[in-house]
Amino acid sequence: MSGLLLLSAFTPTVLFPPSEVQDPRTVFVIDHGTHSSVAIETGSGQMMRYAYGDLRYYANRDTSLGAGAAALLWPTPSTLGRAELEGPATKQSVMRQLRVVVEIVYELEVEGVSADQLILELDEIHARNPAEQINVPAYGLVFASHPVDYFWGHNSSSVIAGWLGDMGVRMFGWGLIASWRVVGA
Repeated sequence: MSGLLLLSAFTPTVLFPPSEVQDPRTVFVIDHGTHSSVAIETGSGQMMRYAYGDLRYYANRDTSLGAGAAALLWPTPSTLGRAELEGPATKQSVMRQLRVVVEIVYELEVEGVSADQLILELDEIHARNPAEQINVPAYGLVFASHPVDYFWGHNSSSVIAGWLGDMGVRMFGWGLIASWRVVGA
């Protein structure tokens, strides 16, 4: 039984977008291989891209074995990456504007009010300490402190799964790894 539980932690997280959306906004789940980010269409047709990760490893770009082990083994300071992307809200537009490796982009629709609320919440977090923000042109993101520590059970994929849940997306799976599948989109 414990083997089945462990195996389920490493299977794709299946996403079920809301079936009836009155004021649709497009959301793109961007799978970078070992990491994920998300781009959310705004009311004006632009997109906001967000990513979450370990501050030292991701924003400070310390990809040493020690930094990676620390990020996985115990809670460490985290960061929220943010970027504004130009519209239109299409996969092609997202792909054209990203400066990082992308394995696949998943597209789904959510209610506009839910998308707007999440953008507002994430922008508020990002704006708290502007003097401490870190611009990383290689990732096309500006990083800011995030209030919840990073660790193996609260990583980029699980945080994005939470954001998707906040926008009304139901899911099956733990969201612990950057592996997604969209059903009914």
